[in-house]
Amino acid sequence: MNFIVKKLRGLVRDESGAVTVDWVALTAGILLLGIAVVYAIFSNGVAPLTQAISSTLSSQSDNLTSLGSQLSAPTNF
Repeated sequence: MNFIVKKLRGLVRDESGAVTVDWVALTAGILLLGIAVVYAIFSNGVAPLTQAISSTLSSQSDNLTSLGSQLSAPTNF
């Protein structure tokens, strides 16, 4: 019985595996945070953002086209 108690005390005091457990916990936390951020971005943010960008670019293209038709190129240099 004394042998088992000594082994258990040695196991509890041994910290060589504690660093591994810490790294696993930190990595899991970072991974979960990354998944949450990606979900938040792609669930609500991408579709309205792309629609707004497309609308803005389309209106700017129309403005440049109308401006180009109003301007004339110089005839003499």
